[in-house]
Amino acid sequence: MAIQVFLPPTLSVFVSGALSLFSLGLVLMLCVIRKKRRLEGTYRPSAEERKQAMAAGPEKPGLPLPLPKEERLI
Repeated sequence: MAIQVFLPPTLSVFVSGALSLFSLGLVLMLCVIRKKRRLEGTYRPSAEERKQAMAAGPEKPGLPLPLPKEERLI
């Protein structure tokens, strides 16, 4: 026994319009978030340091620092 639900035309137009607006808003929000992420980015130096330390191994230093310039008297 199948139950059929008949919706008035005005209700179906309202529901379809609301779903369309919701999906449009969702797409616009995702576009704004992607653009903001692309422009600003994230700065996580600890993640980069960990990645370098894993690649270098335990005996090699993770971040080789250059020697400072030699100080000389005038």
